[in-house]
Amino acid sequence: MPIKTILLHMSNDDRHAQRLEVAVGLAKRFSAFVEVLFVASPVSMPAAVTGRAASYAYIAEATAIAHEKAERIEQVVRQALKDCSYSWTIEEGDHVELLAARAAYADLAIVTQSHGDDLDDRVMLHLPDRLPLVSPCPTLVLPYGVPAPAVIGRHVVVAWKNTREAGRAVRNAMPFLKAAEKVTVLTVDPPGHSLDRGRDLMIWLERHGVRSGHQSNIHQGGDVGDVVIASNRDLGGDLLVMGSYGHSRLRELVLGGTTRTILSDLEVPVLMSH
Repeated sequence: MPIKTILLHMSNDDRHAQRLEVAVGLAKRFSAFVEVLFVASPVSMPAAVTGRAASYAYIAEATAIAHEKAERIEQVVRQALKDCSYSWTIEEGDHVELLAARAAYADLAIVTQSHGDDLDDRVMLHLPDRLPLVSPCPTLVLPYGVPAPAVIGRHVVVAWKNTREAGRAVRNAMPFLKAAEKVTVLTVDPPGHSLDRGRDLMIWLERHGVRSGHQSNIHQGGDVGDVVIASNRDLGGDLLVMGSYGHSRLRELVLGGTTRTILSDLEVPVLMSH
């Protein structure tokens, strides 16, 4: 499915400008409409805020400040998207729930990686952890501390294993795969394996007009996520495509180990689907 509607997460945080820049580039590239959703509720709460009354007071004050800043951010958005079709909406509430509700009508959602350095003194919003697990459209997660390339997806690396999640991720990534200068299918295989685990996917991609190469890494132990990150770095990939793995436990979304590692140590944008 082509990318014709981009859902852009905006809020009173220090990475909204990066998300906007990426959305503008992709909107022009794919002739897409950008639905800008500004969530005024705070994205984090200082650990020092304790007690129900203090929490309510902090949320009310932070929300009021966000509404004030939204007016300035809206002007920046209008200037950046002046050559694109877009909409601007302000909402209050849970960021994941609001985005997931709109994701049903989007082809791509754009968010930013959670900032791990702040976890010791803040209760952070884990938007990139949760949204891919509940969203019907793919989620593009941008690294927090690394600027996104001017053109995302010149070299797309597909972290592949034959699962529903990975298969959905590849299908959702097809606009990027068809536009890429280079595509590499990356598999992490057990010692002594005999099957070419990337072959069938490469044949399927070829039938869709996407030529790809294969990189097989032998898993010698440790975290598979670390292997994927290191392999993508060695390959020079600027967009990682992978399935997002998790399940619900007592109504709490719990990530798989590989997904958790990659979202924690993200170096390049990653396109995730569940």
